[in-house]
Amino acid sequence: MTKWLLDNKQDEYEMFVVFANTGEENEATLQFVHDCDRYFGFNTTWLEADVDPQPRKGTKAKVVTFDTASRKGEPYEDVIRKYGIPNQSHPMCTRELKLQPMRWYIKNVLGWSGDDVYCAVGIRNDETRRISKDKDKNHLIYPLIEWHPCDKQDVNDWWEEQPFNLQLKEHQGNCKWCWKKSNGKLFMVMDENKHYFDFPKKMEELYKNTRAPYGERVFFRGNRSTEDMFALYEETWVKAGKVGSHAYKVNDKDADSGCSESCEIDFDQLLTTEDQ
Repeated sequence: MTKWLLDNKQDEYEMFVVFANTGEENEATLQFVHDCDRYFGFNTTWLEADVDPQPRKGTKAKVVTFDTASRKGEPYEDVIRKYGIPNQSHPMCTRELKLQPMRWYIKNVLGWSGDDVYCAVGIRNDETRRISKDKDKNHLIYPLIEWHPCDKQDVNDWWEEQPFNLQLKEHQGNCKWCWKKSNGKLFMVMDENKHYFDFPKKMEELYKNTRAPYGERVFFRGNRSTEDMFALYEETWVKAGKVGSHAYKVNDKDADSGCSESCEIDFDQLLTTEDQ
């Protein structure tokens, strides 16, 4: 989408390409963003959350690069230190790690605001059910539906012709251990990289009582901690002989959710959300 926009719409729009790094992205994601800049000339601005620990002070943004971007979760921990552990009941990590830094930069550095600012959303022509009902009100455009219709096969075919691609399997996703993933996908990640879960385990040990007036906060579905998830992994996945097989079968109502859809930016609030 971005490549098509830069090739076809620069005479109509001034464009700003941005990537907000959480510090817990897969390295392949960072490399992919970097490769897009090198091969396609996106000139992406890399941002990370700059969290003000004072109450009622909104998250700002700091500019980083591929080389200086966090790989150890520092922005994520800064957000958790102030707002507590995110989970299904407190889903603020996307807001504070991606949405708010982007919003702050757009408004305070670029000076963009008002009715002439639009957000391009990468939903394809076979995903029209995901179009926002308030797209006109919130200045959303869908280039792969409205201007250059593409379905999943079209996108895959296009990438087959490029000198690089995103080197991730579907179950891996951009976030190494995203708590929004289904249990099956998380178990597959555990098969491959158990050390990815060192970070959420440490966060639960340090911040389980932060902004938790009704009991300790943990990351995962069913009010499970990282340790609980490993226990469930042993009891179900390992005993079932699925280790290393990646024969993942959709067998629960949440299995098709996760980072592929539910971590996307809430563009409806990108230019309207007030500082928290």
